[in-house]
Amino acid sequence: MDSWYLLFCKPRQEARAQVNLQNQGMEAFFPLLKTEKLVKGRRTFKESALFPNYLFVRLNSQQCNFSAVKNTRGISGFVSYGSSYQIVPDLLISELQKFQPNIDSQNLPSSGDLVYLSNGSFNGVQAIYQEPDGDMRSILLVNLLNQKIKMSVDNRDIKKAG
Repeated sequence: MDSWYLLFCKPRQEARAQVNLQNQGMEAFFPLLKTEKLVKGRRTFKESALFPNYLFVRLNSQQCNFSAVKNTRGISGFVSYGSSYQIVPDLLISELQKFQPNIDSQNLPSSGDLVYLSNGSFNGVQAIYQEPDGDMRSILLVNLLNQKIKMSVDNRDIKKAG
């Protein structure tokens, strides 16, 4: 009978372990989480393991060589309680496989979009969105006294036109 088992991996070697298990003809899975980080003032997106150092593998408990799995590169061993290995319910695995997390983006306008400012002295002033400026601010092109000026504005003060 096929069941999903929980494996403990060496640090940051989930992908290596998954590839090595798949090369042995086993089904292996670890869910990924997409995160957004600020690096040198720019937004970057990174994929990392949802459960760091853990991997799920589907094995037949009667026919599988558990020691071959334990000795696979990237694997530290099975997660066990006493003398029995931890079995993970199929329903949980199917839910994790469907799980596609969305990055909580601030839904900023695209470059060139028309926006309006909504703060203090610039309330209602029309601007053109240029690019993000760090995590909480954006650069806008504002027409003041017939000159186009780049301004860095808090994202909360930007309202989309339309």
